[in-house]
This record gives sequence, structure tokens and C-alpha cells, in this order.
Amino acid sequence: MTTDREKHVAYLAFLLIVSVVGLAISTSMLTNPPFFFSAPDYRRILMTLVYDAVCITGILAVLFPVPCSRALAGSTGAHLSSIESAQALGIRATRLLGLTIIHGHHLSESELKKHELLVRGRSFCATCYGSLTGAVISLIIITAFTVSGWPGWIRIYSVYVAYYVGVAAVITGLLQPLMTDVDAKTRFASALVFVVGTSLMLLATELLTANLLADLFVVLLVVFWLLSRISLSNRNRL
Repeated sequence: MTTDREKHVAYLAFLLIVSVVGLAISTSMLTNPPFFFSAPDYRRILMTLVYDAVCITGILAVLFPVPCSRALAGSTGAHLSSIESAQALGIRATRLLGLTIIHGHHLSESELKKHELLVRGRSFCATCYGSLTGAVISLIIITAFTVSGWPGWIRIYSVYVAYYVGVAAVITGLLQPLMTDVDAKTRFASALVFVVGTSLMLLATELLTANLLADLFVVLLVVFWLLSRISLSNRNRL
């Protein structure tokens, strides 16, 4: 009979294999993109719209976890009640326009030190708000690139550097949830770098391939990695 540990190892192996294969395909596209003609302006606009939609979805999930969680599972109401019954609304949650934004997700004292950042007496989930900060930065990077283009004075090798820096950032972000003894500041920085790394990969892919399919493949990888990171983080709490 398969144990929970064996299932966990198999799941990690699956994520690793898919990520490695995806990275290999993405890297190969830099020098050998698939044939697919698209006008530069329309290609970049579509790429930006799809990527920005992913970022905005993530931002909304951080700011409004109650409705987002209710769409996925029915247990959030009990979690919110426990926060309010503990009279911790002013520390871990904020009322905004009639909505409750839960920015502190870890109730135990031991989890609080490792997972939460305290800012002016309020508790913020380090990973969630690191991801939110990274998403905002990424939105600015990709949108500014589409609007203004790439500065002509920057050499082509810098684009390759940006791509591989992005790859390193993504790998770091994926590995971080597997580490248990990590403080809140490191979790915040790791989540931020992870998301910004995806924008660097997408930016470099667009510049080096000028190919819509290559761009959308990177966005697809980004969605897979985001879901994988969330899944890994949740599994490590079990």
C-alpha cells in the first residue's frame, strides 16, 4: 500500500520532471522558435494581456482570499470565524469597502514568527505579500516594455542574462517551500524574486524569439509553477 510519504515524493518528482522538461523546451525555443507569424505590436499586446491577467488574478487572490477560497473550498468561513472570535481582526484582517481582507493566515505563535511579517501592529503573510509585490513589479516591467519597447543601447547578451537570471529566480522560488526552517523575511524575498523572475523569462523570450507561441508557452509554465508553489506550500503544512 502506498504511504503518504511515497505519494509526496512521487508528487515532487512529477513537479520536478514537468518543470525540467518545460525549462528545456523554453530554452530550446530561444534559438529554434516554432514557426508562427504574428505582427509585433499585436503579439506583444496579447502577450501582455495574458500575463497581466495571471498577475492580476494572483493579486486579487492575495487581497481577497475569502471569496477566492470559497470558490475553491467551503472551509474559509470557519477560518474567518476563528479569526474574529479570537478578536484578532485588527491584527490579521482588515475591513475594506465591506469586504474582509485576511492578510495574516497563520494563527499559531510558532507559525507567526516563520510565516508572518509584522508591520505597524498588523500581521501579513510573508509569502502572499511577497508574491503580490512581485506581481506588481512584473506588471510594470511587462507593460512598460510593451508600451515603450526595449532600449536600443542594451546589448543582446544582456537579454540572455535576464533569461537565465529569471530561471535561477524561479528555481529558487520553487525550492523555498521545501525548506522548513526559513524566516518570514526570506519567504517574502523568495516569493518576490520568484514572480519577478517569471517576467524576466517572458521578456527575454519575446525579445529573442519574436514568437507568440514561445511567449504563451512561458506564460503556461508560469501558471504551472505558481500552482505548484502553492501546492508545495500547502502540502508541507499537512
